Amino acid sequence: MEYHQTIQNRAAETAAVINQFIPALSIGGVTSAALPTASAEIDTLAQLRDDALAAFDAANNAENHGFLAIQSLTLALPQAAEGDLDDNLPAESALLDLLSPVYSVTPRTTELALERGKKLVSALTRINAYLAGLTPARAPITSGGKGLAQLTAALAAQPGLGQTEQDRAADATAARITLRTSATALDRLNKRFYARLQSEARTNPAVAGALGQITTESANLPGTLGIRSILQGGTDGLHLLVSYDNGSFDGSATNTVEWQIEGMDTSFSHTTPADPSGNAIGPFTAGQTVKLRTRVSNGNGTTTGSIRTLAITAA
Repeated sequence: MEYHQTIQNRAAETAAVINQFIPALSIGGVTSAALPTASAEIDTLAQLRDDALAAFDAANNAENHGFLAIQSLTLALPQAAEGDLDDNLPAESALLDLLSPVYSVTPRTTELALERGKKLVSALTRINAYLAGLTPARAPITSGGKGLAQLTAALAAQPGLGQTEQDRAADATAARITLRTSATALDRLNKRFYARLQSEARTNPAVAGALGQITTESANLPGTLGIRSILQGGTDGLHLLVSYDNGSFDGSATNTVEWQIEGMDTSFSHTTPADPSGNAIGPFTAGQTVKLRTRVSNGNGTTTGSIRTLAITAA
């Protein structure tokens, strides 16, 4: 159960007591009908939040796939050049020296991969021109059928993928804030109505007895295990790599991650213990859409995280 769902449950309980014992009760002209109305609006906002998270996860994966493609090319193409050029020939040895700036950059991140890629483009442009000018001409440097053209295209596309990722991250943050703001407003309304009910209970024994039907404490439920990202990857490229928000793992509680495959599972029937360092779940099949969420349980109850969704693409 998420924070907003706890608030919604209390709203339903409060409205039920009011409708049964004091249906005309209002606060500043606001009747108890506002409680289920606001709760329904929160359902809509929760769905918008989930949609925004799904869009972010897709954009995040697109950016990551782009990075991995550049990383792979910037590692493989220099090796291909070394294999194709002869260091014993002065002209070709000089061309191989052009790769020294490339090797000075390790492509651990998108930024470093872009930097290495730009240096490699400059080197390959000269190397390929040399190869094309030989008699007979030799083929340009490639690895796995990919070469300078594919590297240049990937480098050009990556900034756009990164910007889209940041835009969708901002959308997800905004949707989360809107949901929490609406849930907080409903929480305040719940408490205002509860205070009025407490006042009425002083002279109305029936209302006093009904107050126990309204949940007023959090019952010390565990905190939510937040998911930072889900990336398609692994050695086969068909696993979901789940990482968690720093500080959200509670070692004193039972932490699990559960998932379902759309069109195959009717519930979150698959589960595995959550590892604070991250989980690799799968493998899945290209074309499947996977939904997952976290679940944290202690002696007082269970808290579930928001649903994350990712469509699996071909590895």
